[in-house]
Amino acid sequence: MFILQPDNLFLSNILFYIAAAFFSLLLRKKHKICNILANLLCIAGAFLGILASLGYMISDHEILRLVHFSTSIPLIALDLIIDDLTSFFVLGLSVLVLAVSLYSLGYNTHYYGKRPIGLFNFLYASFILSMFLVMTAGNTIFFFIAWEIMSLLSYFLVVFESEKEENQKAGTLYIIMTHIGATFLLIAFMIMFRYTGSFDILGSSAVIPAAAKNIIFLLLLVGFGTKAGMIPLHIWLPYAHPASSSNVSALMSGIMIKTAIYGLIRFVLLYLNIQHSWWGILILCLGVISAVLGIAYALIEHDIKRLLAFSSIENIGIILIGLGVSFIAFAQHNLFVACIGLMAALFHTFNHMLFKCGLFLGAGAIQYTTHTKDINNLGGLIKNMPATSVFILCFSLAISAIVPFNGFVSEWLTYQSLFINIDLGHAGVNMLYLLAAAALALCGALAAVCFVKLFGISFLGLARSTQAAEAKEVPMPMLLGMGLLAMICLVLGIFPLFLLRIVDKVGLSFTGLSVTDHLQGGWLMAYLPLQVEGNSITPWAFFLALLILILISLVMVRILGGKYRERKYNTWDCGFKELTPRMQYSATGFSKPLRIVFKILYRPGRELKTGEGTSPYFPLSQKYQVSTESIFEKYLYYPIILIMNKFSIKTRLSIQTGSIHMYLLYILITTLALLLYNQLV
Repeated sequence: MFILQPDNLFLSNILFYIAAAFFSLLLRKKHKICNILANLLCIAGAFLGILASLGYMISDHEILRLVHFSTSIPLIALDLIIDDLTSFFVLGLSVLVLAVSLYSLGYNTHYYGKRPIGLFNFLYASFILSMFLVMTAGNTIFFFIAWEIMSLLSYFLVVFESEKEENQKAGTLYIIMTHIGATFLLIAFMIMFRYTGSFDILGSSAVIPAAAKNIIFLLLLVGFGTKAGMIPLHIWLPYAHPASSSNVSALMSGIMIKTAIYGLIRFVLLYLNIQHSWWGILILCLGVISAVLGIAYALIEHDIKRLLAFSSIENIGIILIGLGVSFIAFAQHNLFVACIGLMAALFHTFNHMLFKCGLFLGAGAIQYTTHTKDINNLGGLIKNMPATSVFILCFSLAISAIVPFNGFVSEWLTYQSLFINIDLGHAGVNMLYLLAAAALALCGALAAVCFVKLFGISFLGLARSTQAAEAKEVPMPMLLGMGLLAMICLVLGIFPLFLLRIVDKVGLSFTGLSVTDHLQGGWLMAYLPLQVEGNSITPWAFFLALLILILISLVMVRILGGKYRERKYNTWDCGFKELTPRMQYSATGFSKPLRIVFKILYRPGRELKTGEGTSPYFPLSQKYQVSTESIFEKYLYYPIILIMNKFSIKTRLSIQTGSIHMYLLYILITTLALLLYNQLV
């Protein structure tokens, strides 16, 4: 049918988001109606987006040009295109919008009568539309405009509860960092235009000299790396995510930071073409650093949202590892390995969208009912919030790469891409691949510990506060939003073939090579090794070996342990019969062993505050505080800020003198410089 054609569905998708933004403002004084209508329109738009993306990707459509509208300003045009890469990211966006909008029907009720919910929904729908425009932009100018709109709208959503000082600081830091990144992107785009004379995003870069391509690559890496949260450009994430509401955090961490991954693939891989192996090596190294340090910082956090923000940095690192492997292989003209690495990166991108969005929605559910984000104040929530606890457990297993959830599949593909890229002739690069594999294994172990802490301390044991003890299950729409994502995580873990074929089609569209034919195992293909010579590692062998080892250990304990007496106690009561909340592990205590092991990284500090009593032996109170330092903020950003402040003060006094003669001299020098530049070019 004509109306079900992908191009019509994509256009209808846009119209629904526009309608959601329009009616949000129109019905801003009727909070309940405004919230329901805006989110239902977003749900309808997301549903059409899913249909359109799937319809496009399972068919053999050429590149679709949805909109082309020229303006009277030279080279400026509204140009929207759809290809396989765009369609894949729009599919991810639509799935998240469907779940988050469903969730928001219940979550936003706590804004009724307290906040301008019409403004919030207007920003929310416009933010979704801006991300759609970033993914479908057909020229670099329109891409940059959409990118800036996306950044501004997300800034307003971060500072929506602007009366809180921490939100203002988080918003300021976010807008500064995002515009530093945007500046690098703008310079890169202008250099590209300088050589090609075109802003076409699908154009050719053949006329750009190799040296200029190197500069453009570095500019793009900084620009997109800032948005992605790549270390050391990550500092805005741990502040912005806790400041924004949970449904916004879910979209920011779930899909907004992935627009940077889209940008790297679109501009570095497709536009510039990979010119040198060191591009991939640099991305691989940054991915390893981001993955290890991201999860290391997540481990010591007891604010749920900050923990999840650092975990996002770790997962961006895993995605960059896959991209790095792919880019190195592209530079070496090894298309098969390049497609495997790209498939691993895209698969993990989609998976991270799902479980990280779900975890932020879960954090919002906890905050909705307990009014706290501090894990130390929770405990025992599984009794009062059984459905939420099941969903968060599913997301925790998925992000820890535990079978049968989807996180395992993409991480297993990343491992395989590292191993099959080992070439006997490149000892240095081989060592890097082995280090990356070891780092990935370390991240997997630390992620498991991190989410055991999150789930165990929050949901098990006894309640540590009145809020936790009086917690209630959240409204049904919130449960449906989380349940939908949990179900997709499980289905994609058990039946990954469907998404693998979609991801494979993205690589096929620009390499002409399919890799799914080299996977084995039918519908369980992602769990088995690639059919490549020398690659015979299978996870089932590991699981079998582990099972045998456990059984042998149990038998040996029975044989060598002699007679023993069985005693039964309550969980975690350490042999006492009346367990109290103070006897349980806290989040701070749980992570203490790792804080000691990695003290060079964390630089922990301890402080004991004592309230004076009648004598030193009878203090009124004692409070023990543990703190850690961010080495990037202390040794990288603070010195830069200090230098910039001193430079600004000096230049202000020497340049802004108040003399009209000096200002005329500045104008003359600038004019001469521009004339000289014009003559040289």
